[in-house]
Amino acid sequence: MSKATHRNTVAAAAALAACVALAGCSGPLSAVAGPKASVGEALAAKTAALSPKVTSTISKGVLTVGIDTQDSMVPLYVGSSSGKAYGMDVDLASALADELGLKVRFVSVDDANPGLGTTCDVLMGAVDGQVGGTTVVGDYAEQASAFFHRGDTGVAKVDDLSSKSVGVQTGSVSQTALSKTGLVMSVKTYDNLNAAFDALESGGVDYVLCDAYSGAYLSARYDEVFLAGTLDAPKAQGIAVSSQNAELADAVKAAYDAVEKNGLMGLVRRRWVAGMDALSASSQVQDVPAGSSAAAAPTATGTATAADGGSDSANQASLAAASVSHEAGSNAATV
Repeated sequence: MSKATHRNTVAAAAALAACVALAGCSGPLSAVAGPKASVGEALAAKTAALSPKVTSTISKGVLTVGIDTQDSMVPLYVGSSSGKAYGMDVDLASALADELGLKVRFVSVDDANPGLGTTCDVLMGAVDGQVGGTTVVGDYAEQASAFFHRGDTGVAKVDDLSSKSVGVQTGSVSQTALSKTGLVMSVKTYDNLNAAFDALESGGVDYVLCDAYSGAYLSARYDEVFLAGTLDAPKAQGIAVSSQNAELADAVKAAYDAVEKNGLMGLVRRRWVAGMDALSASSQVQDVPAGSSAAAAPTATGTATAADGGSDSANQASLAAASVSHEAGSNAATV
């Protein structure tokens, strides 16, 4: 998909996602509240008309969704100065709640101890085996560090990367991962990914290495920046449900399948990651050499004082400005 096509698709995706946030797009509001009802009256009637498909949630008629707001990365979770939350997790969870005939509520949790069944019904962005006693449904995203390049070259080869310059965010997981390989690259560090991608666009670096989904989100701002393969094997992320709640797990799986089938999942991906395909083993750069104990020191660009604590999640604050275009008409949640 071209970047211009992506921008046109975002408007349609935002409109559809907003409809999901209003508790259902299965029929016109006038069919519920009458043709002369106000928007507020129509929305209230639409919500009242919900018919829950599952009863085993912690709050009757509500799907309580846990998001780790500290470690979740843009664009899965995007905070804003208004206190509202946006992102793939918000859009997808809202769509699932709609399919289940439930209202949706979001809570901030620790993904190591999310309190499934007590604090929340489901946890977004879960990796299978990460949290005990859970069933992980679907695979809507992946964890991986990925290279981005100016120009669409497909998945890079080691020879393409060797002796090239690469921009990374200071202290990020991606910087650490690169240092553990035997790739010979000139590393330039930046306080945030925005600056790294600006350098990529201007020719200041040959590649940027960062969280794949954060990079895909930012790449939509640049006409000629594309994914060039992942450094590590992608790990699927899905929706965790308590393994003791088989009814809810089955219902969430059916809702997830419906959202994939009706095209909403594709719209959500186009909206937040420029339509990037799901990452798989074929997305990974092959035959990356193993590293030695001594890694080359990076070249600092600017004053890099704010490390992200070993996680690309610090990108969240630096990417806030890039999310503004999504806020109008998008799903918004208070977490």
